[in-house]
Amino acid sequence: MFYYPQQNQGSQKNIMVYDTTGVSATNNFVSKIQTALTPPQQTWASFEASDEIPEEFQDEINKGLQKYTDTMFNYIRRSNFDLVMQECYYDLAVGTAILVINEGDEDDKPLLFSSIPLDQVAIEESINHRLETCFRTWGDVPIADIQCMWPDAVLSVEMESQLRDDPNAKCKSLVEASIYNHNNKKAPYTYIIWHQDHILLEEELESSAFVIFRWSKINNEILGRGPIMQALPSLISLQTAAYFEYTAANLNIAKPYMGYSDGIFNPNTFQMAPNTIIPISPNSSGQYPLIPLPDTMNPQLMQLTATDLRNQINQLMFANPLGPINDAPDKTATELALRQRNFSEEINPIFTRLQQEFLERALDRISYLLERRGLLERPRLKGTEIKIKFKSPLTISQGQQDVQTFVSWMQMLAGLVGPEAAQMFVNGARYPSWAANKMGVDPTLVNSEEQMAKVFQEQKNQQQQMQMMQMEQAAQQGGGQSAGAA
Repeated sequence: MFYYPQQNQGSQKNIMVYDTTGVSATNNFVSKIQTALTPPQQTWASFEASDEIPEEFQDEINKGLQKYTDTMFNYIRRSNFDLVMQECYYDLAVGTAILVINEGDEDDKPLLFSSIPLDQVAIEESINHRLETCFRTWGDVPIADIQCMWPDAVLSVEMESQLRDDPNAKCKSLVEASIYNHNNKKAPYTYIIWHQDHILLEEELESSAFVIFRWSKINNEILGRGPIMQALPSLISLQTAAYFEYTAANLNIAKPYMGYSDGIFNPNTFQMAPNTIIPISPNSSGQYPLIPLPDTMNPQLMQLTATDLRNQINQLMFANPLGPINDAPDKTATELALRQRNFSEEINPIFTRLQQEFLERALDRISYLLERRGLLERPRLKGTEIKIKFKSPLTISQGQQDVQTFVSWMQMLAGLVGPEAAQMFVNGARYPSWAANKMGVDPTLVNSEEQMAKVFQEQKNQQQQMQMMQMEQAAQQGGGQSAGAA
């Protein structure tokens, strides 16, 4: 409805849309998903040392990885990532999005992102059940621009001849492919560009520029299914109902008239207009020859049907996960928290797919490009893996649920054994860093576990000293009272 392979500038694309509930729900979905996964101009992921590294070295390594994360996201924020991701999320609403990450021309902006329409791409699942192989068909590419886009490309004799005859000559059906080869561990991607029988470029690469990710999928299908596909029956029903409602309203407002021809009334010359006199006379049965059509719609029934369909669309599109927000006294903070938790639980399996197919692969591709350009060397810890921690609002919401579960457990334990005894079951030095990690707090703002343990030990020593002083004072006072009594 809103995209055509052959775009016409200024074309009216929504002329057949009679109800904009689907348009509004899609816009809300894109906004919520972008804010939940990759919030603009924010650091939505970080690199941390894995559990394989001894604890005494993790703090120092994490500080270095924090600097690496800050530098990487500075380059991401300077690029067009936030703009392109909005386009990708619109495609994701349908089911499958394709993000292309290439190297930019400037050192200040070394990353270049673009979103590719699905009709230009053929994708294939590899042996590892991931979308690794991709074929892209270019429409009309100026031959003069080919070597600007791919400096190592070699033009065919026919292309060079066309370029000499016409500097504006274009190449049709140019194919760009990234083919995955699992047997080649060092360079598993074969990148090829060809036109007809001529290969313009072929090289083996460590990383693929195509990052393909899906909202959800079912067995024996490669392309994804997005919330728009799930809400499509309701969208079609709502559009059809709205069309019938407007058609009936048009007939009721500007009603056709039923009339028969006699010696006075002539339907062939009759025109309905204000301030005109219509000469008519009743027939033999006393009825007038001009009768309007009866009403043809039931607005009350249509309103009930449309309301139900709109609610279904908004629910399937996650357009209103918190329900209607108003000032009613029954909207408590607990209810809002429960609704937010329900939204997180609904989207959690989908987030797992997006994390593996999109976020991890995008960060790996960005790290590869920055290192190849010599701007940021990827950290290597003698083969030890570095884990990626996502800090998006959706991930933080899940971490907040873990913290809330722990707090509820502490409250229950304090009610059973008392507040002071409950502290004996908790590692006080470990809890602050754990809660900060779950809630996405910058680790540089929180004392380490060793520092917290040292603080707790000092507080314990001070409490013991105070207790000894109080016991000595009590003993002295008791001895003085005994001497006075004697």
